[in-house]
Amino acid sequence: MTGIGPWGTPTLDEHSLELLEFGRVAAAVAAFAETEGGAKLLTEARPIGERVRRSDEHAALAEAIRREREPGAWLGTAPHDLRGLLDDRDEAGRAPLDGAELVAVRQWLEAAGVTREAWSPAALQERFPRLSREALDLPALHELRERLARALEPDGRVSDAASPALKRARAELEEGERELQHRLERWARGFGESAYVTRHQDRFVALVPAAGFSRRRAIVHDVSGSGQSLFVEPLEICESNNRLTELRAAAGDEERRVLVELRGRVLESAGELLSLEEILVHLDALRARARWAAAFGGIALEPGGERLRLVNARHAILATGSRRDRLVPLDLELGAGGRLLLVSGPNMGGKSVLLKTVGLSLALSHAAFPVLADEGSRIPEVDTLLVDLGDEQSLDQGLSTFAAHLRSLAAMAEQAGPRTLLLCDELGAGTDPEEGAALGRALVERFAARGSWAIVTTHLGSLKRLAGEIDGVVNGSLEIDPDTMEPRYRFVPGIPGASHALAMAERMGLDAGVLARARTLAPEQTRSLERLLEEVHEVRRKMDEEARGLAEARAEATQAAASHREATEEARRALEDLKRRLTRESGVILSHARELWQTIQREARRADKSRAAAADLRERIQAVEAETEALDAAADQAHRELAGEPATNGSGAHPPLGPGSRVRVRNLGLDAELVEGPDGEGKVLLRKGSWSIHSHVSQLEALAEGAATGKAGGPRPGNGIAGAPGEAERSVAGPAVTWEADQAPPLEVDLRGMEVEEALRSLDQGLDRGILHGLSELRIIHGIGRGVLRGAVERHLRDHPQVASARLGQLGEGGRGVTVARLR
Repeated sequence: MTGIGPWGTPTLDEHSLELLEFGRVAAAVAAFAETEGGAKLLTEARPIGERVRRSDEHAALAEAIRREREPGAWLGTAPHDLRGLLDDRDEAGRAPLDGAELVAVRQWLEAAGVTREAWSPAALQERFPRLSREALDLPALHELRERLARALEPDGRVSDAASPALKRARAELEEGERELQHRLERWARGFGESAYVTRHQDRFVALVPAAGFSRRRAIVHDVSGSGQSLFVEPLEICESNNRLTELRAAAGDEERRVLVELRGRVLESAGELLSLEEILVHLDALRARARWAAAFGGIALEPGGERLRLVNARHAILATGSRRDRLVPLDLELGAGGRLLLVSGPNMGGKSVLLKTVGLSLALSHAAFPVLADEGSRIPEVDTLLVDLGDEQSLDQGLSTFAAHLRSLAAMAEQAGPRTLLLCDELGAGTDPEEGAALGRALVERFAARGSWAIVTTHLGSLKRLAGEIDGVVNGSLEIDPDTMEPRYRFVPGIPGASHALAMAERMGLDAGVLARARTLAPEQTRSLERLLEEVHEVRRKMDEEARGLAEARAEATQAAASHREATEEARRALEDLKRRLTRESGVILSHARELWQTIQREARRADKSRAAAADLRERIQAVEAETEALDAAADQAHRELAGEPATNGSGAHPPLGPGSRVRVRNLGLDAELVEGPDGEGKVLLRKGSWSIHSHVSQLEALAEGAATGKAGGPRPGNGIAGAPGEAERSVAGPAVTWEADQAPPLEVDLRGMEVEEALRSLDQGLDRGILHGLSELRIIHGIGRGVLRGAVERHLRDHPQVASARLGQLGEGGRGVTVARLR
């Protein structure tokens, strides 16, 4: 599809791409496309030479890979090639667009609508800016889409809704055919059961027996195959048949007129339609690459930087084949330590696969295709890629000649540079070993001097020593099992590999006598070098195993630390839940105490109740107080554990206090003077003005001399419960508190300026004091404001056990800024 897609003129050598089987990988990716154009675009893809264009394509590919991992469709497509449909039909000598082709155009418009709708959410546009921008750039063409949808059936026939004239003509034709068929059926009944009505060339006829039929009664259109029946048109229905023929012609003319109109509208919008197809095809190609990446573990890897680093890289063809589960990933890094890698080792060890993996990864990266590697991989940007595979190891190619090998090496020597990747298999092979080694060394020196990226494989021992003699050259090898001579295909950096030619020959079954003679002929220096390399490889293998063991141990330690942190957090959450539960239970007990106080009031009003009943109620109150005190101690213990403080019990350490000490009572929020205690159970007697308060030493904080002793206006002791005339006892979320009131009871509670929670606590305290002093009404000042506090007070009083009713203040009482509560 000319003109569609991001690929420009390829900059990498086409023959090298062929040796790396780039086209085969591109075809595999194209199989994931849903449009003809998308598949063609991917099949014809080549590396992108323009950096900006390639960067944009990589950014879009990265978004497509992320979007494909998420649920939901994000692209609509159509099956046909829209550009082919919109070519100049007359100049091409083809018929104009028919109904089916117009339906294909409509399908592209519908696909664009689906795509625009999929990218309409703002959240997706923010997370995938490039994909969403491209999708939202699709031409809308709503009017054309609606016209095609209204005028055409799914199979391409013109629908009745295409025009009023067509609808009328078809309705009249249908009614005429139905009426004519009924008339002809009645006429045919006179010729027996074998007669029936049918059509002959769009005219209604009847099949009747030929024997005895009078030819003057009807027009004979045809004779049955047996000659026993006639297809006849009665003379009396000829006019009706003619009328139907005229109606059919009129309907056909209107259908053709509609199609001509639709063709005209489509051709008028041809430019926008081609732009629409180009966007959808490009998005389909992106989605196909993302699906291939998801299927085989690919990433978007934009070229750049000064490192060639592959992490768990896989050959794109081997990784998608039937034996991919046996593929050993490649870890390789070149850069600051050297750009030229000499790979040595035995045949069939995986050296050629290593070359192809690196070359193919670089080509895919430059073409904005996914690379089968892990995050952390890096590919340098190059302008030239040259590959020389001695046996080309493509199943479709045979062995190269030495002359072809030299032509490839000559091109490498000429084009070597810092933005060039050279892949050379079996350097120095195919000729005299000494001359081959000399030629190989000269080429390595040229590649290194020009700063080229290069990977060279060799069996020549003299070339293995170049890593220590030429700057920028490093060694590497493919691991092999020294006992079985089976390749492990794992790349080992920094160490050259032994050829193991004699050991491999023995494994392949070569005659023992020949092998013995060969060993005696091999120079001792060569045999010593091979043994040394084996020992180095063995030491490296053990070091790698130890490193893996340490990494696993570190991972286990990290996991254990994470589990410990999680357990600690879980314990903290459990303590918080316990504290909340204890607080809720304290509230329930406080509610029970209030109910008991109401019972006391009712019982006190009944003269016939004995003091024994009152004593029983007092015992019940004391039991509730004991429960409250226990819950408060448990909540305090949970709070200490949550804060990491040492646990305490009733006999634990408390502030050193004595009579006359100034203290802060935490659970009441007031300051007081210590009168008596603490005793053996930690109980104390406090004095606050005219109030005597019983509390527990765990609730006290020592105050510095001269510290404030409370807010102006006297103490706020909280909700009270009377135990005897003139005495009140209060059960809160903590130890029991008792006070005596010598002052006149307050007739109102001022809540202005308080938060809702604080105001409701003060309200409960005021209600308790009012009940203690036998008040019938209590004036609650909450102010007008926005009505939040007034609403909270109203809801709180609605089901309060101490309140009989509540109303807003009247004129002279404060109006809407005051609520008057009538107490029980």
